Amino acid sequence: MYDVALVHYGEIGTKGANRPVFENALVENIKHALKDMACDVLRLRGRILVKLKPNVDPEEIKRALGTVFGIAWFTLAYESEQNIDTIVSDILKRLTEHGIKAKSFMVQTKRADKDFPYTSIEVNKIIGARILESTGMSVDLENPDVMVFVELAGGKAYLYFERVKGLGGLPVGVSGKVLSLLSGGLDSPVAAWLMMKRGCHVDFLHLHALRDAQEVRESKVFEIFRHLSAFCKDSKLFVAPYYKFLEKALNAPIKLELVLFRKFMLKLAEVLAKREGYLGIVTGDSIGQVASQTLRNIWSAQRGLDLPVYRPLLTYDKEEIIRLAKQIGTYELSLKEYKDCCSIIARHPETSSKPEIVQEIWDKLGLDDAVNETLLLIETLE
Repeated sequence: MYDVALVHYGEIGTKGANRPVFENALVENIKHALKDMACDVLRLRGRILVKLKPNVDPEEIKRALGTVFGIAWFTLAYESEQNIDTIVSDILKRLTEHGIKAKSFMVQTKRADKDFPYTSIEVNKIIGARILESTGMSVDLENPDVMVFVELAGGKAYLYFERVKGLGGLPVGVSGKVLSLLSGGLDSPVAAWLMMKRGCHVDFLHLHALRDAQEVRESKVFEIFRHLSAFCKDSKLFVAPYYKFLEKALNAPIKLELVLFRKFMLKLAEVLAKREGYLGIVTGDSIGQVASQTLRNIWSAQRGLDLPVYRPLLTYDKEEIIRLAKQIGTYELSLKEYKDCCSIIARHPETSSKPEIVQEIWDKLGLDDAVNETLLLIETLE
């Protein structure tokens, strides 16, 4: 069984004097993801070392580390002594254990411990010659059948045969907290995930047309939330009914009803965000994808907000969003049947609304009161 996991980061390495803050956040997020599979998670020079408990499932470790933003790549490795003969012996042993039958190989060494008596190139040559002598495999520096990796760090040697690509980005939490509007569709989960990738802790607000919060918990919306929570520890889902808007908007012009509803969602999110200390609101808007997401309608819905609204999907087309949803794992969940509020509102909205007219109707209908009344009805699911 593997002794450790080695985690390497990319962008974090450019953070200068603030680098320890990012490294510490990454360590905490790895601990949370691995739960009881790790004995300890330590910072080493340029990497994170995870000491694994005995007999843990390698695939479970890979799955868990695959949910942690900030990781460029990781591997499961064997620990050895910093002695060239021991390293060679352990490599040959592990090759046999794994049943690796290859015709060609290549050795690649990283030497973080500069006091080791051989350079990286010298280690490659020594180990390569011994493998060649013992197995009869040939050296191929272009397209080898098997890669043999050696890392010399923290007074130990770590041996492994594969690298697993991570999610990249920044550790969740280092950029602050944001509140994401969450629907049952494809776009908003992807938008929230992209904000997590840039180090944001993301909580969610969902407006529903169901009888109560328990029905939300039993719906696909909660499944989507639970799936996204794997990437962001301690996420919360705020849920609120939309009927207060409906009561006030009975006399709204049909063509402006959807723009008014989107304004209602944003205003409710802003009031909640200010109360809870969020640094902005996230939406899944993509320019021109649907009638409510024309530039004018986006402007009309946002007019009057004090908090920034982040729209990471603004320039994505639908196919790009679908590809990301499949990668994230929310695609199939989003396709499940659900009665979203936006699908109940007018189906043929104005595509070129005027912000001042929308605001005038908003004031006339008393929709600020609907926001305040809905705020009292919000419930929290975790």
